[in-house]
Formats: sequence, C-alpha cells, structure tokens
Amino acid sequence: MLIHVDLVPRRDRHKDVRPDVVVVVDVLRACTLAPILFDNGLAQLTITNRIKLARQAGDGQILLGERNGLPPQGFNHGISPAELMEVDLSGKNAVMVSENVPYALRLSSGAQHALLASLYNAEAVTLYALSVARSKIDIVCCGYKQQEDLDDALTAGYLTALFKDLDQDVTLSGAARFSLSLLRAFPDPLEAFWQSISGHHLRKLNLVQDLAPAASISQSNQIPYLVEAISKPDGDVYRFHSRRVV
Repeated sequence: MLIHVDLVPRRDRHKDVRPDVVVVVDVLRACTLAPILFDNGLAQLTITNRIKLARQAGDGQILLGERNGLPPQGFNHGISPAELMEVDLSGKNAVMVSENVPYALRLSSGAQHALLASLYNAEAVTLYALSVARSKIDIVCCGYKQQEDLDDALTAGYLTALFKDLDQDVTLSGAARFSLSLLRAFPDPLEAFWQSISGHHLRKLNLVQDLAPAASISQSNQIPYLVEAISKPDGDVYRFHSRRVV
C-alpha cells in the first residue's frame, strides 16, 4: 500500500497514480468536530464553503459556522468541539461552513472514497481506509489558509504511523516521512497544537478549550465518508454520512 501525504491541498496531485482513498485532515477544527457530531446522533453532515449556501439548506437543519469566533446571524452554533460535545443531535441533519474542507475535497476529486480524519477518530479511519483501498491512500492536510501548519502535519504523521503498524508492506511518499518525524519532536500533540498557527488563532479568539478534544486520540469510531459532492456557481456542497468501525 502506498501512503502519500500532502501538507496542503495540491492542484497537481494526480500526476502519478490516483488514490483509492483520500483522507482529509483539518484537525482544528472541522475534522475533529465531525465524528463528535455523529457520536451525538447526527444523521447527515453537509459541509459548504459559503454562509449563503448554508442558510439555503432548508428548515430543520442545524447550522454550524463561525466568523471571528462567533456564529453568524441565524446559525445555531459555532464549530467548537468543546461546545458541541454534549449536544443531542439524534436524527438531525447539520450544515457546517468550512473553507478548508471543501477546498481540499475539490482538489481531491476522483478518489472512490473520501474520509474526514483527525486524532479523535484516527484508528477508525485508518482501519476503514485500509479495508477499502487497493493500492494508494492519500492524506491531505488542509493547513492554515493554504499554508502548511503543524497541527495537521502532526496528525498526518500519526495516521501514517498507524498505517505502518497495520500494514507491514506500506510504502511512503510525499511528506509522509517528514510528518512521521514530527511525532518524535512532539510526543504530546497538545503542545504541537498550541504552537501551530491554527492554535495561535484559536487562542486569540478565546477558544483554547478546543485544543484538548482535538489532541485526544481515537476517542471515536465514527468514520465520516462522502456520499455526494455538488459544485455550484457560488460554492461547493459536500454531504457526509458516517459508519462505525466495530
């Protein structure tokens, strides 16, 4: 199995071999929040990069999003994992606004499977990815404003380490070895997240409470997987369901 890591989404990433599985990492905070929402009973998660599209989602949808740390007008919640940890979402659908995840997915089109990963559901995602992949798994880090960031890179390293433990025939490419080296430099992921650009941004917004759940390893067995992608003139819409690894 070939494990490839991109520290940011790349437009030229399919010049060699298309992956069977794309694992998108936006650990602070969309991909940490996603499995938490499904653990709390969510039926479907829609992710879009436009507030306007989220508002058009229809009645009964839980709207999740932030601008400068606060939910936009008419939204039910921000995207704080700490805030939403105990919110009952049984049978409900939610729409989350994220610029990072749709951008990564748009540049990763063509894979048969697209999954959302963080430390929070790391083991479940790696087990499932290996079960459905035939030859190649791409880990795509969202980074911070399309620049490499420590939080996602470290998470990619942890996922890569899990793949190596589960499959003795793994071959590494891209930034996979670099991301692995970060595990030695930062044995405590919370320290890496604290020092990351994204972590610094959260501290400025007084959202430091979101670092701890993001640094919690394999707390969920939920695997958010893409079921529908819709490209619109004014933005992108991606719908996810989730399955559990038992």
